Amino acid sequence: MFLANLALLVFSIFFLIVLFRFLAKTSLIYFLKKGWRFLEEKCYVYQFYRVPKFNDNMQENQLYRKVYTYLNSLPCVEDSDFANLFSGSKSTEINLILDENQTIADHFLGARVCWKIENCEENGVKSFVLKIRKNDKRRVLVPYLQHIHQAFDEIEQKRKEVRLYVNVENGLQRNGRWRSTSFSHPATMETIVMDADLKTRIKSDLENFLKSRQYYHRLGRVWKRSYLLYGSAGTGKSTFIAAMAKFLSYDIYEINLHKVENDADLKYLLLQTTKKSILVIEDLDRYMTEKSTAVSLSGILNFMDGIFSCCGEERVMVFTMNSKDNVSACLLRPGRIDVHINFPLCDFTAFKSLASSHLGLKDHKLFPQVEEIFQTGATLSPAEICEIMISNRGSPSRALKTVITALQTDLAGKVRRRLSGSGSGRVVDETEESGKEGQNVIHPMKEIKNFYGFLRARSSRKASLDKFDAEPIERENSGSVHIHDT
Repeated sequence: MFLANLALLVFSIFFLIVLFRFLAKTSLIYFLKKGWRFLEEKCYVYQFYRVPKFNDNMQENQLYRKVYTYLNSLPCVEDSDFANLFSGSKSTEINLILDENQTIADHFLGARVCWKIENCEENGVKSFVLKIRKNDKRRVLVPYLQHIHQAFDEIEQKRKEVRLYVNVENGLQRNGRWRSTSFSHPATMETIVMDADLKTRIKSDLENFLKSRQYYHRLGRVWKRSYLLYGSAGTGKSTFIAAMAKFLSYDIYEINLHKVENDADLKYLLLQTTKKSILVIEDLDRYMTEKSTAVSLSGILNFMDGIFSCCGEERVMVFTMNSKDNVSACLLRPGRIDVHINFPLCDFTAFKSLASSHLGLKDHKLFPQVEEIFQTGATLSPAEICEIMISNRGSPSRALKTVITALQTDLAGKVRRRLSGSGSGRVVDETEESGKEGQNVIHPMKEIKNFYGFLRARSSRKASLDKFDAEPIERENSGSVHIHDT
């Protein structure tokens, strides 16, 4: 009898284990857990807190961003009923993002708190809803929110991701006017080709700005700084902005004035930007001269240093122009523009830096010819020279010859334009020229003589170049020429 009861007991235990394992693979356990949670919640009184994405002035609520980042970093996101899958910055990285109307539970100091993303039916604005037991809120709420702040800062420091924000049409303002994407531009201050002393001064200026909060406040000034980048197209202004963002670890807010309805709308966009950001308006001179935007000059001035520009701190404003000659002086005065940086066309010094970075050349037999052409007044933008070098990176000699041809074409075009712009073609005597101070007098015959002299010098060098071309490719690796893999 005893053995029979023992066998029955063992069989019952085995049966229950098998049954439990079977039920664990079905939805029955899920519904049992959900029912138990429902009964448990009925036994407690809860306090609810809403964290909207925007405040009444439609400014972004920074706490919303921090809660969003913190919750999506929790492992329990995988346990939610529904989650979104996104590819990460790496090809093998997959990110789980909490979906709307899903509840996620977190534990802190022995208390259980719940978060849920909700969409307001009236205006469509998203918000987080925090549910916490009333008998836990005094003990847990403030330390828990401080914990979220600290966790967010740690996540941001590890990620160091710069984001690019662009303003969208006004009809989408219920969820804010800014849309963002990860900014992965590879430019850095080290890869920027510019005068070394100028680069050092700019880096020092940016570093001083980061540490100057108390200094600005002591002066009664808003903690912000503004830069003007001006120069011809292709001289690297936009690339320099990307390098600034990486150097500061600031997000970029690029403002498209075509999508700004009026001056008030521009102020509204400004209110929605955050601290530690770079506000960018590119080609400001074109907007002003062509009057292709609904924003007035007064609206631009108020954006730069008006009352609304004081609604946020720790920001850098950057404006780009091709030329500041036709721009109102009130745009450029100190206080509105703190630092003016000129981005010139390429000279021989910049050319050597580009040849070193793009072709691995520290020196080459064609360098003296390139330098001579630059000295005659030929110019190309860094972007044009970079494209020539990239297209011919397999043969540095061919790349340099193509650059020489492009510079010669530019020089010939300048001579033709000066001749055609001389009007009647009257030759101005040099003595007459010296008596006209401050005037740009054109001398067609002098230009022709200079160009003719340059062509003679080029023809005299032709034989040596042909001989150089006929030599084997291994010649490039000899002497002071250094070629590296690109």
